[in-house]
Amino acid sequence: MISTSSIYRRKSRFRTGSEPPPECDSREKVDLSTMKPGAPHERVWLDKQTPEAFRALTTVANSVRAAGAAVGLDRKVIELINMRVSQLNGCAYCLDVHYRAAIAAGNSEQELAVLPAWRRTDIYTPVEQAALALAEITTTLPKESDIDREYAFARKHLSEDQISAVIWVATTIGAFNRVSILSKHPVKARKERTGMTDPAAETKVANNGAASRYEIRYGGELAGFAEYDERDDETIFVHTVIDDAFSGKGLGKILAKEAIEDAIARGRAIRPLCPFIRTYLEKHPEYDAHVIGKGIKR
Repeated sequence: MISTSSIYRRKSRFRTGSEPPPECDSREKVDLSTMKPGAPHERVWLDKQTPEAFRALTTVANSVRAAGAAVGLDRKVIELINMRVSQLNGCAYCLDVHYRAAIAAGNSEQELAVLPAWRRTDIYTPVEQAALALAEITTTLPKESDIDREYAFARKHLSEDQISAVIWVATTIGAFNRVSILSKHPVKARKERTGMTDPAAETKVANNGAASRYEIRYGGELAGFAEYDERDDETIFVHTVIDDAFSGKGLGKILAKEAIEDAIARGRAIRPLCPFIRTYLEKHPEYDAHVIGKGIKR
């Protein structure tokens, strides 16, 4: 089997290296010099100090997202959960990151602005309300009577599989909140993007193995990512996001192409659970020989 390092030497457009803490789908531009091993920090960065544990937690998060998608919980609901739990735990880093992810998933600015008062408005669907109620009791662990009341409400709108998935989503983002808060991951001020229209801006795709995702950068800014899980010889694509600030530039197609070709170069079989990657593959039969359900029968 070809090693990852040899692949990246041959395929130079893919690069690995120090990236911002990946647990929260970060889109902010970070000073990479502060991420180098041994660089001074105010606190121990748990994700860097014990990377094998952090990678395991990231794998759990990927499995939880895939489980949620499999039982009909769309990304919009999952990101509402991520935002609400991060609000309750007071994780500035995760709030900064998941605000953008929530917008990209289809949540409106209004829905995010009034999220702390979601019980006092009717703009959320019954499914979203049930998910938020479960997320709150998972985070705060109130007295049993309160848990029973919210659980009963959730049962009216969610299946048992969905209830389980919601609680797992809230549990995993809660764990990431604690990692970021106790590590004191920085939130850096940034100027709002006004539309980078320079056609000469450089586009790069990299495999961030620690976060289990391919990331695309446009003009040096993180513009999106394709998340994956790896089991045996399979690379399972589970979710793809392009930041709204970079829409209309065809970055999704570039990301899909580069990610698929790199996985193939690593000798992986492609399992496309992500609708975007699946649609891209439908339009590109040249990859069929490497796709489970097409050229690969299992």
